[in-house]
Amino acid sequence: MHTTFSITRVTSNTCSSASSSSSSATIMTSTSTLTTATTLLTSVAAFLLLSVAINCHIVITEAMPGSSLGVHVVRSPESAVAPKGDEVVFECELNLSPERLKWKFRHSSKRAIDGSNFHYLSVEEGYNVTNEDRTSKLRVFVQLETLGDYQCVAWFGSAAIASTSASLTLVSITIDNSNGYSRNAIRWNVAPKNCALIRCGIVTSNPTAIWNFYRNGEKIQQTDSVPTSGALILNTVTSKDSGNYTCSARNPITGQEVKLPQRIDLRVDYSDRTPPYFLAQPPKQVTARPGDTVVLECPGVGSPPPGAVWSSPNVVNMNNNRTHMLPYGLQINNVLTEDQGSYVCRLDNGIAPALVHIIKFTVLEKPKILRGPARTSANESETLELECSATGNPYPDIYWLINGVDTSEDKEMLHDGRRLVIQHVQKRHAGIVQCFAKNEVGEISEANRLNVNPKQIHGGSTAGGNVPLRLPYEHGGGKNKGKKKHRTATMIPPSRPNVTRLSDDSVMLRWFIPKNDGLPIQFFKVQYRMLGGGSHKLPRENWQTTNDDIPFGKRNRNLDSLKNFTTSVTGLKPDRYYKFRIIAVYSNDDNREGNTSAKFFLQRGDALGLSKSNLPVPILNRVESVSSSAIMLHWSLPIAMTGQSEVDGFYAYYRPTSSAGEYLKATVDGMDTRKFKIDMLESGTAYEFKLQSFNELAASEFSSIIQGKTKKSLSTITPINEALDPSSKASDVENSVYPLVAGAAGGGILLLIVSVTACLCVKKRKNSQTEDQNKPQLDHMQADFVTPQVLSVSSHHKNGSSGSRLNGVLPRMNITPNPLAQEADKL
Repeated sequence: MHTTFSITRVTSNTCSSASSSSSSATIMTSTSTLTTATTLLTSVAAFLLLSVAINCHIVITEAMPGSSLGVHVVRSPESAVAPKGDEVVFECELNLSPERLKWKFRHSSKRAIDGSNFHYLSVEEGYNVTNEDRTSKLRVFVQLETLGDYQCVAWFGSAAIASTSASLTLVSITIDNSNGYSRNAIRWNVAPKNCALIRCGIVTSNPTAIWNFYRNGEKIQQTDSVPTSGALILNTVTSKDSGNYTCSARNPITGQEVKLPQRIDLRVDYSDRTPPYFLAQPPKQVTARPGDTVVLECPGVGSPPPGAVWSSPNVVNMNNNRTHMLPYGLQINNVLTEDQGSYVCRLDNGIAPALVHIIKFTVLEKPKILRGPARTSANESETLELECSATGNPYPDIYWLINGVDTSEDKEMLHDGRRLVIQHVQKRHAGIVQCFAKNEVGEISEANRLNVNPKQIHGGSTAGGNVPLRLPYEHGGGKNKGKKKHRTATMIPPSRPNVTRLSDDSVMLRWFIPKNDGLPIQFFKVQYRMLGGGSHKLPRENWQTTNDDIPFGKRNRNLDSLKNFTTSVTGLKPDRYYKFRIIAVYSNDDNREGNTSAKFFLQRGDALGLSKSNLPVPILNRVESVSSSAIMLHWSLPIAMTGQSEVDGFYAYYRPTSSAGEYLKATVDGMDTRKFKIDMLESGTAYEFKLQSFNELAASEFSSIIQGKTKKSLSTITPINEALDPSSKASDVENSVYPLVAGAAGGGILLLIVSVTACLCVKKRKNSQTEDQNKPQLDHMQADFVTPQVLSVSSHHKNGSSGSRLNGVLPRMNITPNPLAQEADKL
């Protein structure tokens, strides 16, 4: 097995080339120049961070178009380093105006790798928060109690999205004694013409310190030496460079300066021939970020001065225009990820042994989410598992937030990094789920929505049916006979409507009525209210009521499940906030409103980057007549769905073919559903059907229209005349002959016949009355088929209460809640 090395020889031993390469670094001695440069660097850094954030968002959106929420954080707060007593401003901006925006804080003593230990800040506690449309600013007075992490959270209804966090750190500078630097003087003997690299020690400074070097107590001027990374480089040393060297480091913000105790006594003198060696052991591990400039130090000396040969066992293209050989190391400009690896420096001056130094170079990378959480719908109480994969160097820590709350604070959550398991999904989990990836270089997040289908809770039913009546009184037996019994029926309100965008000026509303024993509902009305614009302030409007009455439809004998309703609202204006609610009108002409919907922003389709063409158009294959009141729809989706958005469900439209009125609508939830039964249709009637697919942002084009007809009803009652036996007519004819035969028998027995006939007539008249009473009349037969259970009427009626019936049948009463409708009917 052979290993290939990339080898480059140094053609010069002198340090003359180092002067031009490193002359760009200077020591800033002027306060005004330092302030200007710091401000410029901060502005450039902020611009680069914002550009990277925007680019990352664009990449994620293009890579996963189906996961776009339509809302995202445009600018997250940026970390800051400030002196005590200063004021720092954190800023957060979203692409849409949230209903409310708050800030969270976690003290530096409680810092963790996840999103735990945060608490919300309030204006009442003295925090200065300014919210303007889509932007929020937090002003913080720097002190020990305010050091830590800050994060903004924005709410859109009950869903919330959080920004990445920013840290506030106090300006500081301290000496790091972990590397064994001592207060004693160290003596170095160096032959002339070598390059010497002097380092007095290491300091921990925030931000990076500025170094100053002294020889025999006098500060070395910039023209004589250039400090890099806390090291002084002496080019082609001579006897003039001999002396005692000391160092100091200064914080560029506070100006605080610390003097390192290490002293180095450098002696430059001719010596015997010696192999290469290091004055001080150079670092074996070096880290840098992409775009940085780094020097892999290999400052060997000897007599004569040695030359260096660089190679790498795992860096393929080490020779490029970004790599430069220096007498004291290898400089890499504009570091890239592929520069990471092991580098071998071999120093040789012709005198054995040669000196070999291996450096492990690591390129730090910001986290990048490879696959974020998928858009998910889950049923309440079920177990749900979500995944999020990320990369970065070092490998990032992954944590999860649901509606701005860290999942580690929820007992229902289990997570082991990339996997999040919700053991029992609850309604409070519905909203926005976010995956965060964080390491020492940076932090990134990706979000998607989590829909929770609530568990259906069905109430009990009464013995007399599902529709209790409001009865003024009932007659009962015993002591309570004739006394009034009051019974008040309840009005079950509609649910909160679910709002889905249809177009730039219309939305679709979906709501349901749960199983109940309340008053029957005649129809619904829809109300909406405009709350203002997104980018400009508009006054709120009053509640508006739509003109259409949404019929309840036929009521089942046993309403054993919830009943869904769907309608569209048109004539709206884009780029505005709306709220919607449903009003139910009951059989007693009273009404009750349901809960108001969440605040809904009707955004333009071009702003969303979505259109109807992005959603697959359902293919309505066939309609199947199931019964006299139900038809089953069967459909499919196009096979090629590349580049198309995922759907949440389908809208089914239907109406009788003989009608030119509005379509009735039904909602079919679930993108994998391929058939749906529409019931409560008229018997033997032809209908036309069409479909739409939809998601939370838009709806597709309509499918082709297909007609279908319900089966004819088999419960037709046979007319009474046809039900009579034909033999009875022959019997009547036969009976009519007997009086003639009796008359022809002779007048002798006429008196007897007359008397017998008179008796028979009296008897026959009595029998005829009895037959009339027993004959099955039409009204009574209808009453037998229309039982109290069919009419949904309680069987509490006694025989004494028959005054409320007509021939045993309840009277039909039509109540028009709108008086103007009666006049319209007359016209």
